[in-house]
Amino acid sequence: MLICPLCKTKLLEEPKRFCCMQGHAYDKAKSGYVNLLIGSSAKSHGDEEAMVSARTRFLSAGHYDPLKSRLIEILKELNIASLADLGCGEGTYTNAIQNALKIPVFGLDLSKSALITASKANKHVKYALANITKAPLADHSVEAVLSVFSPIDLKEVQRISASFLILVRPLPKHLHELKAVLYEKVLDNPDPDTALTQTRCILKEELVFSMALDHSALSDLLAMTPYAHTSPQSGLDKVKGLKQLTVSAQFQVAVFQFLHD
Repeated sequence: MLICPLCKTKLLEEPKRFCCMQGHAYDKAKSGYVNLLIGSSAKSHGDEEAMVSARTRFLSAGHYDPLKSRLIEILKELNIASLADLGCGEGTYTNAIQNALKIPVFGLDLSKSALITASKANKHVKYALANITKAPLADHSVEAVLSVFSPIDLKEVQRISASFLILVRPLPKHLHELKAVLYEKVLDNPDPDTALTQTRCILKEELVFSMALDHSALSDLLAMTPYAHTSPQSGLDKVKGLKQLTVSAQFQVAVFQFLHD
């Protein structure tokens, strides 16, 4: 359930806006999402449009479909009745989950560009421009929280979720082949942390698959990662010169059950 970021009371949805009983109102964008940022947070922008466009093209081409399918399987196995996707981005996983499970789903992100894409694609998901560390969701109002690569505030997640947290994190060798082209010395990703307080890890698995990417897909993959901005120019030029590359996707998918008092 979405709540007013000012008075924390329930938001009621109208055709063109959300409003609370205290009279605070928040207009919907033409695409369908609602802006619930207030104060200094209202200046936040999230992912830039070029990154969002690249990620949308890459994921729409199906390169990460094994991850999307596994998330839907896990949620079905847990019989999840409602979900919030914190840091939902352009909504690839959010929309797929709602389409498959037909449950109430909320998507929160700081990028207007991402939310325009997400909300245009699925009118059944409640999308909000919001800070995920101060989420405009009522206490324990969803059964599960999903975080795919996004940072989390564990206390905030525990407040929102009645039962579960599903985390997707990169394994040490995720995108290793791409990084080997970009950098002379490749640094592995850190091991995902599964020692979360007040939780019990009930599932932890590795999802590993290879992607044969042509030049266009490689360009999109690079553009949707921080490596596009942190890599040396020599490495970026090498990637631009590649016609194809097989890259390994390596994810850890973990499910945590909260131990509420």
